[in-house]
Amino acid sequence: MHGNCLACILLNEIVMWDRSLKVIDAFILIVCMMVLLSGTVLTAGAANQRRDCHVCGMWIDQYEHTRHVVVLKDGRTEHFCSFACASKYIRDNGESIKAAKVADFITKQLVDADGAYYLEGSDVPAVMSYISIIAFSTKSSAAVFREEHGGHIITFAEALNNL
Repeated sequence: MHGNCLACILLNEIVMWDRSLKVIDAFILIVCMMVLLSGTVLTAGAANQRRDCHVCGMWIDQYEHTRHVVVLKDGRTEHFCSFACASKYIRDNGESIKAAKVADFITKQLVDADGAYYLEGSDVPAVMSYISIIAFSTKSSAAVFREEHGGHIITFAEALNNL
């Protein structure tokens, strides 16, 4: 018997409390308690899971400013840490994609990727690629950022074609 497990501790307390319990009664009680406790643990664990990139496995919450979301025709969504990972998926699954969204680098809000402006080659560290590529919801915000960080402004379609 493992003295530290919750079921063993409870069984020991039950046996000490009432020696008249039969072994089968104690076993049934422990099984019921384990089922109840395992449901609680599984539910709590599922609620605390972090979303990861569909391609590389990095946690999306650490890359909110470069994340991409692809909406599939069947209604499912796939999440990516960066343009590099999203573009790999788009290249391989283009026919099943309904829409793509990207986070504005400054606000972290998701916008339609087709309407976003990408800044390629700035001094911002690249995510999952050798060349930095970050998105902005407006061309003017990309231009202001470019003044301080360099790079050139392109569209989503141009970024995909530059692969």
